[in-house]
Amino acid sequence: MYERGMRVRLRDRLWEVEGVRGAGSEAFLDLRRADERPGPRRLTVLASQEPTLRPEAATQLRFEPGNPIRLNELHDALALTMAHGRGDLLAVEHGRIDVEPYQLVPVLVAMRQPRVRLLVADDVGLGKTIEAGLVLMELARRGRADRVLIACPAGLQDQWVEEMRFRFNLDFTKVDSKKWLEVRRDNPTTVSPWTAVPYAVSSIDYLKNNLTAIQSAPPFDVVIMDEAHHVARAYAGEGRSSATDRSRLARALADHSREMLLLSATPHNGYQESFASLLQLLSPHLAADDGRLDTDLVQPYIVRRLKDDVTRGEPPQPISRRMPPKPIEVRPTSREKEIHQRLRGHSKRVLHALRDTDSYYVQAFALEVLRKRALSSPYALLQSLRRRAENLGIPPVEHTGRHRMDVLQQYRGDTALPEEDLRAAEELALEGVAAHLPEDDLREEQRLVSKLLEQVESLSPGDDSKLTRLQGWLEGFRAGRRGERVILFTEYRDTLDYLEKNLGHGPLLRIDGTIPLAKRREVLERFSRTPGAILLATDAAGEGLNLQDACHVVVHYELPWNPNRLEQRNGRVDRYGQEHVVEISYLYLAETRDEEILQRLRDKLSTITKQLGSSSDILGVAGRSDVIDSLLEDAPAQDLEERLERAVQQVRDYLERSGALVLMQSMQNEKQVEDETRVARDQARWLLPDFEEFRQLVTSVVRQCAGQVTGNGDIVTIEPGPLLKQYPLVPQEAFQATFSRSVALEPEHHGIAFLTPAHPLVRAVLQRVRTRLYDDRDGGRVAVRPVAEGGSGWLFTYVGRITSDDNRVLEEPLVPVFVPRTNAGAPAAPSQDASADLRRMRQRPAPTGSLDPVEKARQELSAGFEAAVLTGQQEASRRIAERADELREQLAAESQRLHADLDRWHTAELVEAERRFANGAGDTVQLGLFADTGHGAFHTVDEAHAAVDAEFDRRRKALSRGFQVAEVTPGEPVGCIVCVEVPAC
Repeated sequence: MYERGMRVRLRDRLWEVEGVRGAGSEAFLDLRRADERPGPRRLTVLASQEPTLRPEAATQLRFEPGNPIRLNELHDALALTMAHGRGDLLAVEHGRIDVEPYQLVPVLVAMRQPRVRLLVADDVGLGKTIEAGLVLMELARRGRADRVLIACPAGLQDQWVEEMRFRFNLDFTKVDSKKWLEVRRDNPTTVSPWTAVPYAVSSIDYLKNNLTAIQSAPPFDVVIMDEAHHVARAYAGEGRSSATDRSRLARALADHSREMLLLSATPHNGYQESFASLLQLLSPHLAADDGRLDTDLVQPYIVRRLKDDVTRGEPPQPISRRMPPKPIEVRPTSREKEIHQRLRGHSKRVLHALRDTDSYYVQAFALEVLRKRALSSPYALLQSLRRRAENLGIPPVEHTGRHRMDVLQQYRGDTALPEEDLRAAEELALEGVAAHLPEDDLREEQRLVSKLLEQVESLSPGDDSKLTRLQGWLEGFRAGRRGERVILFTEYRDTLDYLEKNLGHGPLLRIDGTIPLAKRREVLERFSRTPGAILLATDAAGEGLNLQDACHVVVHYELPWNPNRLEQRNGRVDRYGQEHVVEISYLYLAETRDEEILQRLRDKLSTITKQLGSSSDILGVAGRSDVIDSLLEDAPAQDLEERLERAVQQVRDYLERSGALVLMQSMQNEKQVEDETRVARDQARWLLPDFEEFRQLVTSVVRQCAGQVTGNGDIVTIEPGPLLKQYPLVPQEAFQATFSRSVALEPEHHGIAFLTPAHPLVRAVLQRVRTRLYDDRDGGRVAVRPVAEGGSGWLFTYVGRITSDDNRVLEEPLVPVFVPRTNAGAPAAPSQDASADLRRMRQRPAPTGSLDPVEKARQELSAGFEAAVLTGQQEASRRIAERADELREQLAAESQRLHADLDRWHTAELVEAERRFANGAGDTVQLGLFADTGHGAFHTVDEAHAAVDAEFDRRRKALSRGFQVAEVTPGEPVGCIVCVEVPAC
């Protein structure tokens, strides 16, 4: 309802709206004094708490022809700041990006939703951050993104802040514990920091520990959840999932935001239950708790493209060019084989001893840690064996805290974990590992661990066949590829320490989870400048870091058991902007049963991978506990083969039965939607000023405000001047800037400001121009334009506002109406062709020769001006009312569909509760939807039904607002172009 540049009256004073935070009843207005009366120059108020607050009407038009440039500026400023219709793409031209058609598909899909609830599941490296930024720009352009929260892994916060500022001129603030205290100190206790920081980026782990503050703040307009697979519920057995601290956070944010974007290249880890929990964040009706879903229901909520199906440029070129991964075979020595065989026997003995005990689950996890580390490096195994030896006999881990058990559960449930949580989970697994072993087995366990330690400690780096093989490979690589850089990934920091000390090839650089973010960027910059460098990296470099400009060769020191993590690593170089063919290699420890079994599993899953077109989904089946447990128990080859076949068949059956295969493939109508984005962009060009008009607008207003713009080329120097410096975030010193996207994209110009409507200086310029609507002294709202055809008359422009029942602006159309002049000089019936009037508004003046068009306008068009104003206003109001009726029908249809979906979910959830009580074992039943809301297990079906009914009522009430047109303001006059027909020259 309120916008920057508006005038409002408050407490018998006139104010200019300088900033708007929030919307509707939660809107905070930053006001600047607009009259000469004494008192405070600035004021911040909560709109709902100010009964005397009201918008000031624009001043009436008078027939006083002025400078046509000033009227053009006013039209352009309104076109660039008003909330246009939902079918146009208005802001996609305003980013420092070379937009590809495929990147606009999620934007158009989002804009067509009544409220954006979308999973963007594009393949690794296709630019989900950019796509999210484009969606956010369009929402902000429509007044639907006043309060935004981006939740992401801790290591990506600075990247999001920088990308949003650099690409889109959006000023996000990183909110951590330090910033929280600072905001608390600087604002009244009644103001939530989440309101005081309207554009915030915060880590998932910080947010999960501050749920109360989120729930007590006003709802967010938009929540973007990056790497959303981190917040899926953990797999807890067939048909079940369990809540974690992160999934609880996600549920709270989903319920506490109007619009939500989930971003993940790997949303499906092979567990249908976890995937269902992500879909339920968008809307609970999209999937059942046990993972069952209806493809037709889900498809409108997912945008998914794979690298092999996406092209860029003219002629179209594939985004991804990747050679098939090449194994680097390693032949272990007899001593290494003996260690692996002894470790197998050790695992088998322990698990057989605990097979029917409550601690089997945790013990299996501990042994899984040892087996994985043994495949990484002797040093990584050594560290874990030492911790295991130290902890023999410690009380069982069942008594540990909830958070640590969450981590353990996520690890075994194959949920992707950040490096620090991964390390914590492994530490947890190695505590109390022998707590339930009988005394004889405990002594045997101590003996076995001691013997293993002795064998591993006796291995020197020179005895390590894997290290030796890598050294030989690097020598050969460098001999033929002098100066090329290599990224060497490992899952374990201990292995990274080992390689850094013993690899013997340089120059070596290192990144892991302990390195601060600023230092991490320095390392990456040094890597990209150093010929022949080797970057040693854990998975801290496998998420969110963009290395396509620095390297195209990746070596995996060991293959993660979860191929999702493998794809995250590869995606650091195999991504948008990579100019070379990507080469991927991995070291493979032959003649060890673990590697052979995992290799066979990968081979068996290759068919499904080809069906999907990407290895980043479903392959989490490699982490299924029944497969891993049989491996740890050293099951007979036939038994293990049967389990492998069963696991693969389960995935295949699920894909075909549920429709997930269709969802995880590229969009079937991709090209059609790309064509529709072109139409939407073309339509928007009629509404907005072109490049040269925009440049002239900013340059002219800066100079009008006593500033300076120097330079005539693509790069100019701007001194904003004292008037514009008063506006928020406008630079206080002269700065270099460009209006050209191509210039802004050149690497050497990254330090130059790119002037778009989101830049603080341009926002101040547009706000300054909009205030002309309220200035009686401004003579720039009526201008004369000579035209060669179409006849003489008055082209009025009006602005209307259509508001929803939750006090949000649905649309704010700028309506041009042409009123022809009759031969007698009176106004005729107004034009009924809105498109023709819009084209007329953008029309260029015709040459006049010796004719004075202003004088002719005074003679022929001044007398009928006031009558024409009323005629035009009636037509503008009619068009606005007609558009409001269209919106009513559209909103009613959308509301009806959403309510039908909610009714369907309600019925299905009641049936699911009955099914679980009928088939369940034990005294209680848990429903997945309530797992994240802190609700305990249900004891009776009636209790479960009551909870479902209450949740249904809550969600139905939430849907009851925002889908009705509450207020339609009649056309308010903006300006008039007095059209004077002149003879053709």
